[in-house]
Amino acid sequence: MKFLLPLLVAVPTILAKPLSPEVVRDTAREIDEVLLEGQKAQGLKANAIIDDATFLRRSYLNIIGRLPTHDEARVFLDSKKDDKRSKLVDTLVESPGFNSRLFNFWSDLLRLKTREEHNGLGWHVWLKNAVEKNVPYNKIAGEMLAAEGHVAENPAVGYYLRDRGMLLDNVSNTVQVFLGQQIGCAQCHDHPFDDTTQMEYYQLAAFLGGTEYRFAGAREKVREVVGVSPDKRPNRKFAKMSKDERRKFSMAMKAKQSEARNIASVFRYHQRNALSDVPNKELKLPVDYQYKDGKPGDVVKPGFLFGLDAKDVSPEKRRDYFAKWVTSPENPYFTKVISNRMWKYVFGYGLVANPDDWGNSPKPHYPGLVEYLEKAMLASDYDLKQFLRILYQTRLFQREVTVEEPAQGFSFHFQGPVLRRLSAEEIRDSFVTLASGNIDSNTNNSFEEAWDEYVESFNFLMSTNAKQLKQIDNAVDQAEKRRREIQKEVSLLRTKAREAKEAGNFAAMRRLGVQVRETQQKFGKSYKKGSAATGNPAAMKASAAIARRAPNVRPDHPEYKMRASELAVPARGGSFIAEFGGSDAESPSAAHTQATVPQTLRLLNGLETSLLTNKKNAFARTLRSIEAPSRRLDFLYLSLYSALPTKAEKETFLAEVKTPESTETFARAILTSNRFLFVQ
Repeated sequence: MKFLLPLLVAVPTILAKPLSPEVVRDTAREIDEVLLEGQKAQGLKANAIIDDATFLRRSYLNIIGRLPTHDEARVFLDSKKDDKRSKLVDTLVESPGFNSRLFNFWSDLLRLKTREEHNGLGWHVWLKNAVEKNVPYNKIAGEMLAAEGHVAENPAVGYYLRDRGMLLDNVSNTVQVFLGQQIGCAQCHDHPFDDTTQMEYYQLAAFLGGTEYRFAGAREKVREVVGVSPDKRPNRKFAKMSKDERRKFSMAMKAKQSEARNIASVFRYHQRNALSDVPNKELKLPVDYQYKDGKPGDVVKPGFLFGLDAKDVSPEKRRDYFAKWVTSPENPYFTKVISNRMWKYVFGYGLVANPDDWGNSPKPHYPGLVEYLEKAMLASDYDLKQFLRILYQTRLFQREVTVEEPAQGFSFHFQGPVLRRLSAEEIRDSFVTLASGNIDSNTNNSFEEAWDEYVESFNFLMSTNAKQLKQIDNAVDQAEKRRREIQKEVSLLRTKAREAKEAGNFAAMRRLGVQVRETQQKFGKSYKKGSAATGNPAAMKASAAIARRAPNVRPDHPEYKMRASELAVPARGGSFIAEFGGSDAESPSAAHTQATVPQTLRLLNGLETSLLTNKKNAFARTLRSIEAPSRRLDFLYLSLYSALPTKAEKETFLAEVKTPESTETFARAILTSNRFLFVQ
């Protein structure tokens, strides 16, 4: 640390390009030295360095989230170059697979929901583009926390719209994700484990409480077309009007306001996709508040927490101020927390044991290393790609894993990385790679295309003239009328189906069930884009913008030819990713790797593993084309274990791969083995 930090501090001025190999190597070496000094002081010895095959498999899984292909494994293992490990790390960090795995991390941490109306779709596209462009972490966080307006104009507002109507929950999640503090308990009572009180929680929430889900552009557009707002009477003076003139004027205004409210229905779903500041909005204490520093229903004044100073900040600037405070290098937690998260991302466990509960984690074994990582993150200007490149180049990344599972909530010594099971996405993407080869560059453009269509439709809607907007309104009214008719028709059919079931007439019940589906599908085709059924050109152009939900778009590649990061999140229930612990996006970092019996059954008999024995995919074709059992075993080991079998393994398992049928059975056995499912 003594010689390197001055070099690192100078790095941000040249961060338009990747860090030089010298800076990366020197920083990685310094991390190793700080760690080794700490271990030596505690009488500990670091684990041995792993062999090439183990390093190869670990690197692919930890850096890009999938197994290497047979050919990729062969090239690396056959290489005699001294620097091949360092070169492999650099190659993988710059590959599309790096972005794929990192996006999975962010979607889990931030609880991304692609199908959460248009704001979920837009936020998904925005976040994925930010990862691919390697936008610095502090800028990603700052843009989300300061976001306001309509999602079509600022997709980052999806961060707040994810918790629409749940301000208190959003505050709790924000503090947990970006500051590593769990204050959710204080939403209902004083925190039992730290100093955060319920009043302090509400004061922080009050700082962000002046927000509403409304779209001012809609009111302005209606006023432009009709002359009045749908919810506000024009400010006119009637002093000089006669009684009859006032009556006529009032009738005319009522008619205009009725027309304005009718046209405003075109924008009814836009309120769900926009966020605006309301400076005079107040937050009050809950009705069951029981502490002496306030009474139920009292208005809460914005307060202070974790160093936030709310004094002299005007209400309309609070969210922007909050975003700058959270992401400031002077913030006591922001930089430390993301550095610790990235350490866990690479080595399987945090230097500070619980990245989500910094205040209640035990003291780390190596506080000097925690401080050094914070300085390295600042010096890299929050460039996570460069920061991760440094961690992957450490000797620690090349050491044997520590097989003893860390005691959750206790500090870990890091004599080697933590032995961990593959995540749901890593298992699934490894299967996809085996079946289809390296498909890391296959991009699902359907989300971005659907989003671009929505933005284009939104821009058209906001540029329409009075005649076009009235045509669109008429189309929406007709579509809504038809929707209600269909709803009534479906309700009657379901009633008849229920009656048929109760009467034991199952044939009629099934027939009526088919009618229900056909009726819904027929209507869906004409109504899914709002007013497309009318055929009006203006309504057709505005259809995406006036629909309630984003379209359930189909990927432009088969799913088995795309990485998990190219699919909607969270994964649907019953899917492979959901079965193996993929995030449900209900809480930050909800993904897990807990084993279950259904997982074992799915590995043995599921569609995903059957792909590997399907003659149409590359893995199965190649395996069947190999005649010699010895070469067949080599192919299996290189493809699934990223290593060649030892002499003892050949003697033991050659008999298992003599026929295509026995080879298939043996391959399935490998897929359920701990050696396959864990990162050694």
